[in-house]
Formats: sequence, structure tokens, C-alpha cells
Amino acid sequence: MATSILVPVGIGLWNRGVVPWFRARLERMIGRHVRMDSLAFGGLHTLVARGVEVFGAPPFDSEPIVRAERIVVRLGGPGHGFWEPAEVTADGLDVEYLRTGTADNLSGQPSATVPSLASGSRRSLRDMPVALAARRARVHGVVVLPGGLRIDFRTPDASFQRPAQGKPSALLRDLVLEVGSVATLRVSEVAIESLRGIPLAATGRGASLVIPGGGVLAEGATVEARFAGQGVSIELRRDDSHGASPGLLVSGRTAGDVAELQVEARDWPLRALGVMAGPRGLGLDDARAYLHVVASLDMERRLVPFQVDGQLRGLEVHHPGVDRTPWRDLGMEIHVSGQVATAAGRVDIESAEVRALGAHLDVKGWAELLGTPRGEFTISTPRAAPLPCSSLLAAQAQPVRQTLAGLTLGGKLGVAVAFSFDAAAWETLTLDVRVDPRCTVKTEPQLLANLTPALLRQTPTGPQAPTLPLGKYHPDFASLAEMPSHLPAAFLTSEDSHFFGHNGFDIEMIRHALVQDLETRTFGRGASTITQQLAKNLFLSPHRTLARKLEETVLAWRLHNLLGKDRVLELYLNVIDLGPGIRGVRQAARVYFGKELRHLLPIESAYLAALTPNPHVLARRFRDGHVDDGWLQRLHDLLAMMRRSGRLTAEELTASRGTKPALRKLDKDPTARSAL
Repeated sequence: MATSILVPVGIGLWNRGVVPWFRARLERMIGRHVRMDSLAFGGLHTLVARGVEVFGAPPFDSEPIVRAERIVVRLGGPGHGFWEPAEVTADGLDVEYLRTGTADNLSGQPSATVPSLASGSRRSLRDMPVALAARRARVHGVVVLPGGLRIDFRTPDASFQRPAQGKPSALLRDLVLEVGSVATLRVSEVAIESLRGIPLAATGRGASLVIPGGGVLAEGATVEARFAGQGVSIELRRDDSHGASPGLLVSGRTAGDVAELQVEARDWPLRALGVMAGPRGLGLDDARAYLHVVASLDMERRLVPFQVDGQLRGLEVHHPGVDRTPWRDLGMEIHVSGQVATAAGRVDIESAEVRALGAHLDVKGWAELLGTPRGEFTISTPRAAPLPCSSLLAAQAQPVRQTLAGLTLGGKLGVAVAFSFDAAAWETLTLDVRVDPRCTVKTEPQLLANLTPALLRQTPTGPQAPTLPLGKYHPDFASLAEMPSHLPAAFLTSEDSHFFGHNGFDIEMIRHALVQDLETRTFGRGASTITQQLAKNLFLSPHRTLARKLEETVLAWRLHNLLGKDRVLELYLNVIDLGPGIRGVRQAARVYFGKELRHLLPIESAYLAALTPNPHVLARRFRDGHVDDGWLQRLHDLLAMMRRSGRLTAEELTASRGTKPALRKLDKDPTARSAL
């Protein structure tokens, strides 16, 4: 009977006295709230706590930072009272660390004062000569920097030991650090050690830097870290095969509210970055880099000053918007210094030099990228060192050089481009381009030289000339004198209203096209002058690519200098594509209207000019001979524009009101249908 009374009493005293006392003692030593499922004797001098949870510091105090399956506390021992801990061993730990900005769940807010959890003096485990050990620990966590960069880390197997008198040490196995979605660092084993009062140090060997989905950027590297108070420094080093200097060095340091990053790479392969570059049309299989990056983050002001110096070689470009043929074995050199304001999303480029494809360009400017983008930049060749034209041509990609084969240049080229933009009002975009000095030509590109006699003298001289309507020798050729004045006027008004005032290129047309493309996000509107379109129709493919635009620019420049304005316009009207199998206005007048040019009405001239943006699609749209009201309104708007520009008389405009183009029903005419 005594037993039946004493046991419940003992259990009650234990649960209401010893357990709260033990938990309070742990809280006083740790400085954090503690919860546990049970406490029992594991022997005469041993207490065993199970299901222990240690909660984080405010404002993270609602979630545990540490969970332990079991904590074994050996009591007493030399120099200790019976209830004083002599040795603490934790088994089956789960440790979760969280940091956002400058606050973490271990220390809380830097400016916050954590209230004492117990009265009297507070002795922490650090101050007590207690042996500590942890095994089978799973450690994981997240660090979110003020700029939004997220760093996740985890290790499934960690152990820790601190003798009562001696040097603490820890061992982490299979450590993984993920830096956003950009890179992952894997270290098979990390050894950590510290002496009382001396910064804690960590060393890991056999580390690998992996690009998610791409591959290994560096393997067999060494990682070293140092921790001192609020400061942390970390270094990843991979020596080259000769060990003379590091092939790759990534180092970072934090001190208070400042973090610094430095990256150095020497002849480093970039294949692993292909997963990010490939979808953007950049091949890195054979690419290598020399790179030096220095950046710092002021967490309080959220500013990131940076400097980047780099050289890349072995690049490949295979983007369909650049060229249908890959550009191989390219190189570039960059030197950039500036600052990023992370809160505003503003990037300031204080100075930048870019060397690529034979060009040396200086860049300055700024852009705000958060919210509504806006900014302004200047891009120019060095004022005191314009580009040697011969070297510029020789450095172009092989497909471009092949198209311009035979061209030799002299002189130097100076270019300055200034632009500003505001996505809230794209129509305010400004663009200014200045070219001085300019290149000189020693010999023409072969494809132009082959046609030069026909272009200048209108004779069928050259291998291609007989097949092209460049002179009266061809049955479909029409001189300007044979055309009604409203026909070239319609094309000038629709395609190149400043044709007689520019030198083959219209900057305002380019600006207007950019505004429309940016507003609609289609990038489908061209900005080619009649001279540029003539160069394309005579020599180049219809595919819209950067390569074709470069080639078109050179050839249009040459046509402008070789031919007069009237001859350029005449050739353009004779070789323009106006539908499937329809070349030039004479063929178009016969196919669409069954007429000779001299009989065309102004509304019919407007119809032909309005086909130019997409002649094949529009030809099929109206092959039944019916013109809808929307298209008819477009034609009359074009006639009104011709009148305002003085290219159509008032009498011609009045006579055109209410008229419709008399289109043939091409789907029922066997001759016309073969052309479509």
C-alpha cells in the first residue's frame, strides 16, 4: 500500500518539481525557451531528456531552432555538485538556421535586447567547463540577403565535440550550399575547429561547384572559412594543373553590414554554364574565361559597388535572330565599373569598355529595372582612337566576311550613339547617332562588283544581270519616266518619306520603329530605308537577322555612294517583292490589275505600296478581288498622307475619293493563280 501511494507522489514531484527545474536550468544556460516530452534517470548520475525543442530568438521565437531525439546529461564529477552538468550529449539533432537581412533565429534582431529567462546570474554552456557532444545531426537553413539573394544549405550528417578542457571541433558530411538558382557548392567533408576566443575555422576538401542542370564548373576544390564575431570569410580555391596560380578563386567576406565578393578565373572552361547560355543562343562548349570580379554589398544602404574585368574566347553564337549560320570562335573583352542600388533596382555604369568583333566601345549610363524600366546610355568609339576600318572588317564573323568577300576598306570609323527610354512612355524614347570619321573603300564586295556595270549603265553585264530588271534590256523593267508620278510617290510616302533627305539611313525611322516594337513587344517592325531594301532585294536573303542587317548596312552605304537618288528609287521599284513570283511594279500592275503602269490610278498605286510590309500574305488575302472596308480606309489614309507631303495633287485626291482598286480575281485566273 505504501508503494501505491509513494509512486504517484514521486511521479508528481518529479514532473512538477524536477522536470520544470531541469528545463529552467537549460533555459538559463542556453538563453532560449525549451520544451521537452520527458525526463528520466538513465543511471545514478545521468538524466535523459527526450523530444527536446529549443526555440529561436525573437522575432523567430515561435519556431524551434533545434530539435533533439535525446539529450543525455551526466551529472556531478570532479569539481561539480551533484546536480551540475559535467557532460551533455545530444543524439538525433535537427538544427534549422534562418537569417533574413541582419536578423537570425540564433541571435535575433541586432538591436533587440533578449530578456533574461531566469533571475540571478546567467551562466551559459560556453562559460561552463562542461563536455559537449552531438551526433547524427541534420543541419539545414536559409539565408536571405537584403538584395533578395537566397542561400540554402544542408548537411545530413554532422557531429560536434567540445571537451571540458580543450578545443571544440565539428565534422560535416555531404554539405550542400545552393546560391539561388545560379550555383550549388557540394563538399564531401568539412572539418570545423575553434579555440576559446579565437575565430572558428572550417576547411573542406574535394569541393565541387555545380551549375544546376548544367554540369560541374569546378571540382577538387578547397573551401576554407573563418568566423569571428559578426564577421565571416569564405574562400573556394581550385589550383591549375601546374599549381603555379589558382585557376579559380572565389572569396567572400562579411563584416557587420558589409559583404564583399571576389572572383578570379584564369583560362577557366565555361562549358558548365551552357545550360544558362544555350537557350539564349550562346554556345560555351569550347569557351574559356579570364575573369576578375570585385563587388561589395552595403546591407544598410543596399548599395553594391562592383568592378568586372574579363576576357572570353572560344564563344559560339547560334541564335536565329543573329544569323542562320553559327558564328564560331568569337572573343570579347570587358572592363566595367559601377554601382547597383538594390532597393531601387538601379544600375549605374560609371565606365565600361567593350571589345568585340573588332570594335572598341565605351559605355556610360544608368537604368532603373524595378517597376517601370527607364534609363539613358551613351555608346561610342574612343574619341581619340577611332576604329581602323580594315581591322574592323577582318574581325567580323566568318559568314558576314563571306557575304562581303572582296571588300577592302581604308580610313577609320568613329561612332557615337546616345539614347534614353522610359517604359511608361515609349514615345519619348530619344536616339542620336553620329558617325565621324568614316571608312573609305578600296575595292567593292564581289557580289556588288558583279552588278556594278548593270547598276550604273543599265547593261546586262555580269552573271546575274540578265535575270534582273535593271535596264531596258529586260522586258519587265520600267524607268521612272514610264511610271505615273503617284506610283513612286505612294512608295516614298509609305516606306521612306525622307528618302531624298538622308544618306541611305533614317535615324528617325529607326527611333519610331523601336518605339512601336517596344510598345507591342513584337520586334517585328523594320526600319529599313528604300536604299537598304534595295540592297536586301538585290543581294541578301529575306531572313531578318543581325548578320543580314550588318551586311545590308554595308551594301546600302555603297549603293548610296555609287548611285544617285533617282536611280536607287528606280531600281527599288523594279526589283521589289510584291507577292509570290511577282517582282517589280510592272509585273505587279499586270497581275493585280491587268494594266500597264501608265494606266494605274492613285488608289491602285497606294494598294501596291501598302503590300510591302507583307506582300505574300496580303496577296493571298485579296486574291478573290474583294477589298474590305478596313483595308480600303488604309489606302485612302495613304492617299491623304501623299497629299499632305505634296506628292499628290488636290485634284488627284478628290478624284480618288470613293474609289476602290479594281483587283482581278486571282483565284479564278489560271495565269495569275500560277503566280500565287
